[in-house]
Amino acid sequence: MEIIERIKCSDLNFKEFKASEGRHSIHDYPAMLHYLLVGYLVKTYSSENNLIYDPFCGSGVSIVESLKLKRRTIGTDINPLALLIADVRASNLDVNLAYKHLEKLERQWETLTPDVPSVKNIDYWFKDYVINCLGKIRQFIKSINDKNILKIFLVAFSQTVRDVSNNRKGEFKRYRLDEKRLKDFNPDVFKTFISNAYKYLDAIKYDNLPYQGYSLFLHDVRKEIPISNVDLVITSPPYGDSKTTVAYGQFSSFSFDWIKGLNPYGDGDLKLDSFCLGGKKAKEQKALPSDTLYKVLIKIEEIDSKRALEVYSFFYDYYFSIKQIVKTLNNNATVCFIVGNRTVKSIQIEMDLITAEFFESFGLSIENIFVREISNKRMPSKNSPSNKIGETSNTMVNEYIVVMKK
Repeated sequence: MEIIERIKCSDLNFKEFKASEGRHSIHDYPAMLHYLLVGYLVKTYSSENNLIYDPFCGSGVSIVESLKLKRRTIGTDINPLALLIADVRASNLDVNLAYKHLEKLERQWETLTPDVPSVKNIDYWFKDYVINCLGKIRQFIKSINDKNILKIFLVAFSQTVRDVSNNRKGEFKRYRLDEKRLKDFNPDVFKTFISNAYKYLDAIKYDNLPYQGYSLFLHDVRKEIPISNVDLVITSPPYGDSKTTVAYGQFSSFSFDWIKGLNPYGDGDLKLDSFCLGGKKAKEQKALPSDTLYKVLIKIEEIDSKRALEVYSFFYDYYFSIKQIVKTLNNNATVCFIVGNRTVKSIQIEMDLITAEFFESFGLSIENIFVREISNKRMPSKNSPSNKIGETSNTMVNEYIVVMKK
């Protein structure tokens, strides 16, 4: 790879703006891109009516920002909950009709019969009265015929399930509240759902999108992608396997249980993490076109061969994802990958350089690597590299925008 200087861009920090504003405040989701960064990239590297693709679209930040600027856009993800959230954030709908449904729910509340799905260890994760109330909301949502209103209420329900569960708040993974906190935790399920629903409806009402040219579908990007003629890719891929970075399966698992059978994008469960990049260990190590990666792997191997294999397994999957993404590109297309350089065993993995080297192996050229400070991305600020209680280290403080040109 040609030597290229990373460019620090304080203008892209956007520290004074929350990442979860407007439509992007609909439902919590980990590791969200900053919408102002995405808007900048869309304006800089595309034109109106261009086709923009986000292969790891998550909760749909790139989808919404592309629509604001009247670009056609496609998003894929392996997480059906993420696609549901992205769809709701991107949709315009009849807000007044949705308000009427909420009024109907209030009138019918006392007479609703709970519909409680099969949930493993349900009594451990939810109090009895909470289960009953969630069952009532689920029963009400099942009666809604309008598909757009059904979806926004499913998303409000999903957030409510997280809010009223016995899980520790602010966690991505499953950690039950300790007994003292659990005793004092008595959420009002009905009010929580109503509050979430009104908040999300207001976000849509006051942020109407001028364009609706988008599509979303469930897909594993390691497999051939049925998309072509893409002008711009904007995405933030996982920075490592779900086990050691963001556990999307665990984050989504309570929602998966309660909206089972209702999500138009399909069902999921805790096994999702094993299907994400690096979720399964590679059986053998094959050569990958990145000198940067192999220098890192050698260092980690000297300390912990098991961790080295886990890191390799992630980048093996990452490489084949990039291979499929390149196939979707138009001539002269631009690719913007927003990545983080995590540390493993106190060794920094320069994912920005590895990403550039992977793309170069498929004939793309590097344009720039921009650096911005992370101040409001919803990620843990510390991790435990040794997995020993009390031993932590700082995680990523910068994001790297790798810009490649075909």
